[in-house]
Amino acid sequence: MLDERARLCPAHARGDTIARVSGGERKSPELRELFAARAVEERIAAVAEEIARALGGGAAPILVVIAEGARRFASALRTRLAALGVCADETVVRARRSAGLELRPVELGELDPAALAGRDVVVVDDIADEGRTLEAVCARVRAAAPRSLRTAVLVSKLSRRRVALPLDHVGFEVARGWVVGFGMDLDGALRELDWIGVVEGSEERE
Repeated sequence: MLDERARLCPAHARGDTIARVSGGERKSPELRELFAARAVEERIAAVAEEIARALGGGAAPILVVIAEGARRFASALRTRLAALGVCADETVVRARRSAGLELRPVELGELDPAALAGRDVVVVDDIADEGRTLEAVCARVRAAAPRSLRTAVLVSKLSRRRVALPLDHVGFEVARGWVVGFGMDLDGALRELDWIGVVEGSEERE
């Protein structure tokens, strides 16, 4: 279940209240914290350990990072993997789906198949929502004939899942709502938050 407690968001202050985060000239959204910064850090460390065990100490894997949202998660994963003796390479694929609270058809950028052929590949995304972005990227990766393919997402959101896509490594699960923070955004804003929250009122729309 989602944690119904709320904490003050600006400047990562502490307390038990709803937050208003500046959105420029637009009305500021109210956020509710779901997972504190320390919990995010600890869970990413656990996911990195899972990936290291799954790879079994073979050749250096390559992370396919779905931009922009997954960059921060992937960076934290690479740091943790390096501490475990796993030196992962990285390539970025750009994907675009959202406009405000709306999801649109998947638009993918270029992904070099030669960099993936015969490699252990981990596709990294910030959030698995409907699953269509992850599905499209995984299809592109499979076409490059990797040695193995795994997926890692920071958040798995269950309410709008449309694709039966196996998720190998999951940081957190949430039921519904527009999730922001630690790379996840609302029209490009709120990625910089060190914790993960949900936009107030967005749960009722799903």
